[in-house]
Formats: sequence, structure tokens, C-alpha cells
Amino acid sequence: MASTTIILPADYGYVVLVALGAIPVLAFGQGMVVSTKRKAAKVPYPNYEASIQQVKESRDAYVFNAAQRAHGNLLENMSQTVLMMLVGGLAYPRLAAAMGAGWVLCRALFAYGYVTSTKPHGKGRYLGGAFWLFQAGFWGLSCAVGFKLLNGSLI
Repeated sequence: MASTTIILPADYGYVVLVALGAIPVLAFGQGMVVSTKRKAAKVPYPNYEASIQQVKESRDAYVFNAAQRAHGNLLENMSQTVLMMLVGGLAYPRLAAAMGAGWVLCRALFAYGYVTSTKPHGKGRYLGGAFWLFQAGFWGLSCAVGFKLLNGSLI
């Protein structure tokens, strides 16, 4: 079985700072927003969200559900994004870090639009919906790195 030695590029630190610095800070911040909105909505633990009846009776309950959903969507996408960023950054560190910064910005706008918008059905989240483009780009970078590894051109 052959092995591969990977030498990290000099600029890989930028990738690490975004993937393991900025993204966890974003997740923590969104979690704090959920906590404050939970308190305002008077939704007790362990309930994940406010009931339909609570939402009908209280704007605070609707806002809590929106904050909870925005945070949940971040958590659903965060692990694969971090992994693809770390892999893609092996060959394209500055590009991966810049895309990561764009992803963080779009995720923050997504959450902000979800929580603060008065558009029905959470449509304010579309404000940051471009994060999907960054995720597709990370997938492409990761595949490119995979092919480079198979061809021995990343060593």
C-alpha cells in the first residue's frame, strides 16, 4: 500500500482560522441568539420550538422558531462545510479561506434575515442564501484535491 505525504501550504493557516475559528464563533453567536429568543418566547426546555398555538399568539414565539431553525440549518451544514474547506485548502488555501469568509458572511445574513424579517414563512432568510454557492464551490475544491491526490500531483 502506497502512502502520501502532505505538506501544508504556507497560507493554510487562513483556512484553519476560518474553518476552526470563525465558523465555531458564528455557531456560538447563533446559539446565544436562540437562547435570548427562547426566554422572550417563554418556551421551556426541552421543547425544541414553540407550538403552532404559541406562534399564533406571540410574535416572540415565531421569532424564536425562526432563530432556532436558522441555527439548526447552520449546524446541519457546518460539519461538511468545515471538512470540505479543510480539504480544499490543501491545494487552494487562499481561495478556500476567502470562500469560507464569504460562507460565514452569508450564513450570518441568512440568520439575520430569518430572525428579523417580517416576510412570511421565513423568506427573509433568502438574504444570505448564497451560502449554497459557496458550499458547491467547496465540493468542487474537495473533488479537485481528490483528483490531485490520485494523480500524485499534490505531493
